[in-house]
Amino acid sequence: MRLLFIIILFFVISSAHTQTSIKLYAPAYKGKYALLNTAEDFVTYKAQKLDKQQIDSLGYAVFQIETEGAIKTSIEIGNTSAILYIDPTTPRYSVYFPEAKFNAQKITGQTVSLLYDSLLKNDLNGLILELNYRIDDFLFGDSLRMQRLILQDDSYKDSINELKKTLIKDYRPIKNKYFHEYIKYSVAGIEQLYMARGLMKNKIYLFEVYLNNYPILYHNDAYMDFFKQNFDGFFQSNLGLYDKIKHAINNYSSAEKLDEALTNSPFLKNDSIRELVTILNLYESYYKTSFDPYNIISILGQIRKTSKIAEHQKLIDNMLYQINSLKPNSKAPNFELITNKNDTIALDDFKGKHVYIQFFTSWNQTALQELKIIKDLHSKYGKYVEFISISLDDDEEEFNRFMQNNRNYKWHIAYYKGENSLIQDYEVLSVPSYVLIDENGNIQEAQALGPAPNYPRPSIDKTFFYIKKAKEPKNTRTVGGKSN
Repeated sequence: MRLLFIIILFFVISSAHTQTSIKLYAPAYKGKYALLNTAEDFVTYKAQKLDKQQIDSLGYAVFQIETEGAIKTSIEIGNTSAILYIDPTTPRYSVYFPEAKFNAQKITGQTVSLLYDSLLKNDLNGLILELNYRIDDFLFGDSLRMQRLILQDDSYKDSINELKKTLIKDYRPIKNKYFHEYIKYSVAGIEQLYMARGLMKNKIYLFEVYLNNYPILYHNDAYMDFFKQNFDGFFQSNLGLYDKIKHAINNYSSAEKLDEALTNSPFLKNDSIRELVTILNLYESYYKTSFDPYNIISILGQIRKTSKIAEHQKLIDNMLYQINSLKPNSKAPNFELITNKNDTIALDDFKGKHVYIQFFTSWNQTALQELKIIKDLHSKYGKYVEFISISLDDDEEEFNRFMQNNRNYKWHIAYYKGENSLIQDYEVLSVPSYVLIDENGNIQEAQALGPAPNYPRPSIDKTFFYIKKAKEPKNTRTVGGKSN
């Protein structure tokens, strides 16, 4: 009996996860690295790496992942990305990743649409693509209906109801919970758009129909988009509670006092909804001058400590990470790279020494000129400062050719190998870009001075001079005036 129980338990645990294979064809990106990422949450969108593969000489790569349910992912190659929903009922995907036709010199932000080979009839990707097309057609395909929306005409409500009936009829046979939730909150977004007049009866309708007494769908992007929009600016828009909210934050720095104020709202009687709304609005209010940012960080920490909801704890962790990211004295994001000397380096290897990081590409003329200056700085300050140059070239072969022609550069120079997380962690928007890290591994300057002066900003040389001066042994004088 015990053995039978173990076998059954093993089957239940094993069957809770499904294996999905994604065959990627990206002939324009041969030799490059492809990442399969998902968002840890749909507020901060902090990336979680699911798999990483190098595209072979024929243009193919294969991802293998296990999932508990449907998830939204992105395939990222260099500065280009594409969305893919993983449907547990589809064990294999075969997708074509087209070449981006935009500015190849952009560091981030290019998107393409995947093309699917033999996509199953009711796969989540096909369903969502079709639904989004129908919603776009509803919103923008009829000029008279658009006019009724702009004018907030009551007849627009009849059009929404007709859309609901049509979608229910057409998609009722589909047995996909994630998709039906996606439909529901996509339509909710349309109603929210129509009811933007802010009347209390509209807010009550949306809350009762779509949120109250329903579970919070943290991993459904349509739900989270609707939820965020519904409670956007909640602290500021509730005039009757605003003074109490502001007092709880600015005067008391107390999660308990803030919660007491918010329980008076008819929309926040549910503990889980109230806590999520509190977290979202604290994050939003951090960047508003009317609230004390240090108290907001403190209150988020208090909620993190007492919350019983794992999704809220993770969300707060990600919020605090973004708030503190790259601030002076914050922990510098670690990385591991293979250098031009075939050595593996990690940022943590250089504790006890300042680190100067340059992000560059071999096509950027400013970066190439500044590399020559870094060569001189390395000669002067290499004993006191560790220099690391990281290439963000779109093609690794371009980086290799560059290194072949510049063998006299003796500091650490590495190719990023498609690690978009490195670009995101250091918020690299253009090249060249510089970061100075102190000897404790903390950010000293996130937008550090460059090696060449750029009026009105001076060069980094003076900073390095004082680092060297602080580390050099100090001469002392004895009686008689001689130095020791």
